[in-house]
Amino acid sequence: MGIYKHKGKWRAEIWKGANRIESVAGFQTRELAREWYNDRLFALRNSTEPTKKSQKFTFDDLLDHYVRIHMPTIGPETQRRYQTDIDYRIREFFLHRSLDSITPLMIEAFRSKIMKDLKPKSVNNCTLLLRSIFKKGEEWGMLEKNPFKLKALRIADQKFDWWESNEHIQAFLEAAKGNRYHAAYRLALECGLRLGEIVGLSKQDINFERNQIHIHRQWLNRLECYGPTKGRRERFVYLNPYSDLKDVLRQAIKNSPDKEAIFVTARGVRVKPVHLAGRHFPRVVKIADVPKIRFHDLRHTFASWYMIEVGDIWALK
Repeated sequence: MGIYKHKGKWRAEIWKGANRIESVAGFQTRELAREWYNDRLFALRNSTEPTKKSQKFTFDDLLDHYVRIHMPTIGPETQRRYQTDIDYRIREFFLHRSLDSITPLMIEAFRSKIMKDLKPKSVNNCTLLLRSIFKKGEEWGMLEKNPFKLKALRIADQKFDWWESNEHIQAFLEAAKGNRYHAAYRLALECGLRLGEIVGLSKQDINFERNQIHIHRQWLNRLECYGPTKGRRERFVYLNPYSDLKDVLRQAIKNSPDKEAIFVTARGVRVKPVHLAGRHFPRVVKIADVPKIRFHDLRHTFASWYMIEVGDIWALK
């Protein structure tokens, strides 16, 4: 049987004599790989029109494969967003349609429909998910030709906000002094850490002797548990030994009664990312009287100033 482990994931291949007919990689478990293998082998053996594979499958079949086989390979927060789009938008529109009957015009009609209720960014996210579904169907041999031809919507107001003036940064830092989450803002602004990475930091992740922060997980807002970082990569972030950020971090660790979490509420429990970004951060911005930006834009500010001073954006990865 053509099922084996490759680079930490499972791969399934179907062979006919010395020729490999189909292969799919990236399964999380051997069972998922075996399930795909058995389904495809059965379909191939019972196909009387191999050149018209798509007529054998409906969109329901493709969606079922996507949810069972591909969804487990992505992060839990992305899974949640995908599942919402599938359950409330995609499934009902394409329900029971055979794959060979779905046309580019039909996909454009779907986008026009969801544009009535969603913002452009959400429309793009949903249609990109649909593109991913059809692409997987093509890889799995369920589609003879991919009907997805759409390009992403152009979003006129989509831009990266950041504080271009050093005075804005200094005013914000001054307003943040004494704030319970002073160190959190500094980590985003000076180290480029993401919100979930900051909230998910443990006291053990910071090595003051080596001036390093170990980023190997993030805190998931809705699930309220640890999850992998974006891209599922761990990294070490450098702490400037001459910055007072080290002292600010030491104080934050000292003030936290939790044995693990650094950033906690007045009740001593880990702060929720949505509260840190949506409640506490805007208050400091208002006090500082600087242009309004989102919490994530602190990272954009860091990236922009890093490019100005250093010129190597890849060091941020």
